[in-house]
Amino acid sequence: MFNNLRFIYFKNLFKIIEKFKPSKVIIHNDPASIQVLLLIYYSFFKKFSIYCMSNENRVVNFNEKYTIIKILRSILLILINFFLKFKIKNVLCISNQIKKNYNFLGYKKKTVLLPLGFDQDIFNKKKRKINKTFVISYFGRISSEKGIHVLIKSLKLIDFKFKFYLDVSHINNMQYFKMIIKELEKIIRPPNIKYIKCDHNKIANFMRKSDLVVVPSLYEEQYGRVIQESVACGCLVIGSRVGAIPEIIKDKDLLFTKNNHKELSQKINRLKNSFFFKNKLKSQHKQIFKERTLIKQLEILNKLFK
Repeated sequence: MFNNLRFIYFKNLFKIIEKFKPSKVIIHNDPASIQVLLLIYYSFFKKFSIYCMSNENRVVNFNEKYTIIKILRSILLILINFFLKFKIKNVLCISNQIKKNYNFLGYKKKTVLLPLGFDQDIFNKKKRKINKTFVISYFGRISSEKGIHVLIKSLKLIDFKFKFYLDVSHINNMQYFKMIIKELEKIIRPPNIKYIKCDHNKIANFMRKSDLVVVPSLYEEQYGRVIQESVACGCLVIGSRVGAIPEIIKDKDLLFTKNNHKELSQKINRLKNSFFFKNKLKSQHKQIFKERTLIKQLEILNKLFK
């Protein structure tokens, strides 16, 4: 089934190239993937430039301990990419962390930073209302590497009244989900907890009802699009200092050490000061709209393709 689907994918891809005869092809994949290898082969006959857009931040992880297998894998990737770089026009990287990886693999003069934009028609402050009670939210997958248990532990130390929204639309680990719900309901109970289940486009409605969104990830996040979407909906966002999160949340007052629930609770407790909260909200909103809209993304692409 998988092989048949892959065959159909390539067959249709080559049909599209044959029909439209593009001068440039952007493929959302790692340069060392089989899709790119086949495109490179095909480009010898059809003469088009290949641009790879990558969100792969684990090509080389500078923070992890390497085993023999990981070292051999990295050497193999370096060798493959050494030959590929001559046919790849540019590698479009969604974060500086990913750019750093591809610079290491030999693409230094070809890497271009292209932060992901967001749809302002969906993610905006329209119909946003002021809450009587402060609302803290988590939006994203339910999985242990997302660090939701760290956020829940921090809630025990919050010294002001609040409500909590938890997105349960994508549960990757049911055992973990049951564990965090058990812990959460020891701290707060309905109606002060709201479990949210909806598709991505509808999640903006709940972001507009939130005051603070927390991104407590424990692993190297490739990007963290939920940050800019939440900010666009009028929320303040606090995140852990991992992966690409500090590239989006640049204010040190809104970043905390991963897996440190005490530090997170201290950051949240500072927000009960309304002047401090409004000031941080205003500056974060201004920064996101300056750097990370779809319009900004198109400006970078237009400049690149001139």
